[in-house]
Parts: sequence; C-alpha cells; structure tokens
Amino acid sequence: MSENISVFDLSQLDGPNALVKFVRDSYASAAKTSGRESDVDDTAPPPADVESITVVPFPELIGVDASVYRQIEAALRSGKRHLMFYGPPGTGKTEIARRLAGLLSPNWRLITGSADWTSQDIIGGYQPVGDGRIEFVPGVLLREFDRPLIIDELNRCDIDKVIGPLFTVLSGQASTLPYRVDVADRNSEQYVILPLPKPGSAPHEYAPSSAWRIIATINSIDKASLYQMSYALTRRFGWVFVDVPTNLGAFVAEYLGRAGLIKSSGDPSQSPVVKIWGSINNVRPIGAAPIIDWIDTTARIKDEIDFLVAADPTSVTAYLDGFYMYLLPMLDGILQQDAEEIAKACLEGLGVNENEPTAKEVTKRLMAMAI
Repeated sequence: MSENISVFDLSQLDGPNALVKFVRDSYASAAKTSGRESDVDDTAPPPADVESITVVPFPELIGVDASVYRQIEAALRSGKRHLMFYGPPGTGKTEIARRLAGLLSPNWRLITGSADWTSQDIIGGYQPVGDGRIEFVPGVLLREFDRPLIIDELNRCDIDKVIGPLFTVLSGQASTLPYRVDVADRNSEQYVILPLPKPGSAPHEYAPSSAWRIIATINSIDKASLYQMSYALTRRFGWVFVDVPTNLGAFVAEYLGRAGLIKSSGDPSQSPVVKIWGSINNVRPIGAAPIIDWIDTTARIKDEIDFLVAADPTSVTAYLDGFYMYLLPMLDGILQQDAEEIAKACLEGLGVNENEPTAKEVTKRLMAMAI
C-alpha cells in the first residue's frame, strides 16, 4: 500500500490572511532551533515503508519543480538513506526537508548548523559528570539515532570535522570511537557506531533505528564562502536541487491570487516584481520567500497597487521600500557591473527616468553592495 504526503486542506485556515501567512512561512527557513520539531510521542506508529512511498507535491509550496519530488521518491525507493537539498535561498528547502521527515517517521528532529559545532556536539565525547568523574556523553546524533535528523544549513559548520566520524557509518561500516565505556579501565570496550539496526545491541554499541537518516540543506549562495564538504562525504548523500520557480510570472500570479491581491487581469510579464526578480536571478538566483515578503510589504504600503501591470508613479515608493527591505540585503558582494544591470532593470521595471533623484538613489544603494 502506498503512502502519500498529506494534502493540505485549505478549510483549516481562517481567511485569506491566514493562507498568505502559511504560504509565506512555508518558504521561509525553519526557525533556528535545537529542540525537537516533532510533536508526536515515541509511542506513535512505526516509520513508513520507503519502498512504497509516493511523494506528491506540497500544494502550499508554489513553483517547486516536479523533478524535486520525482528525485526524492526515486532516491528513497532505490535505498538512498541520506538526502541533501541544495539551491538558492528562499526556495523551500527546509520546508521540504521537514515534510519529508514527517513522511518517513512521526518523530523527527531539526537542528541548524553552526560554526561553533564540534564533533562532541554531534557525535559525543568525554564530559565531566560530577564528583571529579568523566564519562562519554552522546551528542545529538546518537541521542536521536531512532529518528530522521534534519541538519539545516549544514555548511555553516565544519562538515568533515563535525560529522567526519560518521564517514565510515555512512559508507555502511561500523565506526569505533576513541572513547571507552569505563574511562579508568584501559581494557574497557570502546563505543561503536553501527551502520544498521541491531536488535539487542550491546551497551557500548549505538545502532540506528530503521527510521534514522540525515536530511540536510545547503544554500548554494553560501557554499563558496562557508565550509565545504569533501567529495568522499558528498557521495554519501543523494543531492536534490531546489531551484527558483521556472516561470516567475506564473508564480507571482498564483501567489497574488491566493493572497487576494489580484486587482486586474493584467499580464504577469509586465509586473515590476517579475522584471526585477528576473534581473536579480541573472546575477544571484533568489527563491520565492523574499519575493513574497516584498509583495506583502508593498501591498501594505499601498493597498490599491496592481502588481500585474506596469508601475505608475504613485506606486514607485512602495515597490522600492519593499525592495530595499528584502532584496537589497541579499545582493551584498555582487560585482559592480551586475549592480549596474540590476539598477537598470529596477528603473525600467518601475518606469523611473535615470535622471530622477529616485534613480540615483537606487543606483547608489546597489553600488554600495557591490565589490
């Protein structure tokens, strides 16, 4: 019998404002937390049979390419345990990871990568336990070895250093840790991480449950400036690329419809949002989350704005306020020539003459982000 990701029932939401918030939050990164995200207790039903899983699109995530769901399903059915979702920021990677974890097990955990992490935080190590004694204290991964573990923004930690001890395990072999059960006894058993479930495992053995797997996310915009993953470790994951929507106009039109912001039957290709977003993507692809924030804020500044037609002079300020708040900060470090191209697209998209003070301010702000 196949299992599907639950289809979202729109009747659960109280009015259009709740729907807008839900769609926006679905694209936004999950909250930075080290607490358990699952609310279900440990007596819940066993994990799903991955060989029978059918992964259907999440209706609240607009613009996610069908290949994402197809590749997830194929990876699961082929036996790939560990998945990596990568791509531009704001494309829904974290939300997809959360939904997938919930599909695989009623209990799961989400943590967010940090440069402060050590192997002790994730795997474990000796720690003082009182009375002058030290013992091996398992890290978050071994404590949650019975459920899917989502590691959001994995490349914010020193990946090979932090999860390096797992390399052998991810390769299907047991890994012996440099920690003894009895610290004072040099002949004491060392702790071992097993790659597969083992009923009746010994006290010094950590065996995963059938539900355990790592589901990680990486923002491709950060991958050059943060920690890198070795090719050997990379091969242990199935990589699924989550890109920006293929059709920006269709995305904007659908979101505006869901948000109750349609004012006319205009052509989405004429929307300033579509034109400016497209120019930004030519330089640095950005997903839907900040675009949704931009639209929502612009609509609050000028509630009669029509997003599907060319901007009129009275709406320029509202568009630019939202642009400065949500898009400009994401362009830090772009090249000067790219800043000039985006500035040109902004002015054309908003119908602003290059000699106007507003045009000079747009160019000045974008050039200040350039290197």
